Parts: sequence; structure tokens; C-alpha cells
Amino acid sequence: MIAAELKADLHAGRPKIGTFVKLANPTVVEALGLAGLDFTVIDTEHAPCDQMLLLELVRAADSVSLPTIVRVADGSEAQILKALDIGASGVQIPGLSTLETVRDAVSYTKYAPQGQRGLSFAQRSAAYGNCDKKEYMETSNAGLINVVHIENREMAAQAETLCEMDAIDVLFIGPMDISQSLGHPGEPTHPDVAKVVDEVIRVCLAKGKPYGIFVGTPQMAQKYVDRGAAYIALASDIAFLTEGYKNLRTQIQL
Repeated sequence: MIAAELKADLHAGRPKIGTFVKLANPTVVEALGLAGLDFTVIDTEHAPCDQMLLLELVRAADSVSLPTIVRVADGSEAQILKALDIGASGVQIPGLSTLETVRDAVSYTKYAPQGQRGLSFAQRSAAYGNCDKKEYMETSNAGLINVVHIENREMAAQAETLCEMDAIDVLFIGPMDISQSLGHPGEPTHPDVAKVVDEVIRVCLAKGKPYGIFVGTPQMAQKYVDRGAAYIALASDIAFLTEGYKNLRTQIQL
């Protein structure tokens, strides 16, 4: 589903709140959409989700008009092509460490002449061929959302150049992965990590590039809303389930 309104809001700096879907259950996706989320990130990197299940998750999201960003397992052409052909609103690309790999990855999201996405009209994103082909390609190129991770020291050092790439809609900061890259694994609040995160945010705001970040609590989400974040991934469906139960359970005295 092309999420033109979400893309426009992100580029205008209007903050949007989503979450990671790790349970890979269509009912969960429907419920999250009905709860009022602005977008969902379907995780195929750290959660089990094959292509047929991904198709059902995207269908479920479309049924409640919930934009779906698929976090692909890597920046390969095959991963990106499958997610977009299924009908995702965009892709979130992890694991990149050089400008060359970034350019290659985002090129797989655009049809020629803007990129080198494999061309077919028989898939779900093209209404199984029941569309105006030229209009479909133009709409896809203009409307799909590209989110690129900054999760290591190499990408953080290239923040200014990444901000200048028009094909990237959002730069997504991953403090946990950055902590590992800097030699402080599992310490996302370490001063060294915070320094890198702060610098990436400074560059994004100065260059006018929307940035996103993962947060675990509403308080942290508010902190980054106040710091100009546009794309905030708040926890995950698993976290909502477990924390919700724990909270309810503590209110019962046995």
C-alpha cells in the first residue's frame, strides 16, 4: 500500500509513532492498526517470517489502512524486491556499512531510470497486472518509503553524505547496535554511544533529513519527539503483550 500521507508527514517533520511486529500474526497487525498506530515495522531480520506469512501480514495491515514498513533481513536485491512486490509501503534496511552498499540497496527500490528494481506487473503491488503500468511505476518510485539504518560507526561517520541522498526518506538510528559497534555492547546509554547518536541527530536536523529511532518507553518517545524525531518505533508487539500483562498482574493481590 502506497502511504503517500505518511511519507509527506515524515518529510514535513511531523512525528509519527509505530512499532515493531515480531509475532508475525495477522490478527496482531489488524489490532495494532485499529489501535491507531501511524505505521508498523514488520521485522524479518530478527523475527521468524517467511514470504507467504509476510504477504498475509501486509494484507492484514492494508485491511485497516496501516502502512507497513518491512525491515528486511539485509540490503540484498532479493530481500527488498520480495517485500515491495508483496505490497509493503516501504523497506527498512539494516546492516549497511558503506556508501556503496547504501546506493545499491536503495537502487533496488526504484524502477528505471531512477533505479534498478526488477520489473514485473504480475505481483500484488501492481494489482496483479490490473493497473496502468506507467502510472504504477511512477507512483511506486514516488511513494515508497526508504528507511536506512545507522547502526555502526561507519554509517554514523557518513551521516552528512547520507542526508544528501534523495532516495533515502528516513535515517533510522539504532543505539543498541551502535553500542556494539563502539565496543560497549548492550549499553545504548553509554556516553560514547550518546555522543554518536547526538551527532547524527544534529546532522539530520541541520540537513533537513527526517530521522527515526527505536525507543522502549513512552517517556523516551517523548524525549525524541521533543528533539525533532519524525519516525519513532516504540517497543514491539511482544513488549506490549508482556509488559501489559505484568502491569495488570501487579494490580491483583492474592
